[in-house]
Amino acid sequence: MFWSGTPTLYCNGDQYEPMDLRSFAISQANYVLGSNPMKMSYLVGYSSDYPKYVHHRGASIPADANTGCKDGFKWLRSPSPNPNIATGALVGGPFLNDTYIDSRNNSIQAEPTTYNSAFIVGLLSGLLTASPKLPSFT
Repeated sequence: MFWSGTPTLYCNGDQYEPMDLRSFAISQANYVLGSNPMKMSYLVGYSSDYPKYVHHRGASIPADANTGCKDGFKWLRSPSPNPNIATGALVGGPFLNDTYIDSRNNSIQAEPTTYNSAFIVGLLSGLLTASPKLPSFT
């Protein structure tokens, strides 16, 4: 169990309590999972509306394809959704104006990365951890 023992946090003159921070964390998790202006989950495979053109070689090249190092461009440019679902991959997400372009060529938004995954793992595991001030969700 980790807890700083700090009952309140002050930021720019505003006071926040542990439940305020927990509520904000929950809102961020909900945003990633589909409570956003695009009404889509940025976690691949979660809900019915998630990125279908993830910038990921393993997701975009058919499992039975016979391909070499430079042959991947054929699938990169394919108009069809990925033949393999990269379940659990977290893509880069929306631009500042809350838009998302679901395209393999849009690596800024559509590429799943370890630093994206670290965010969601940290966020969700933090929500499952109990403290003396907040109950666990488990």
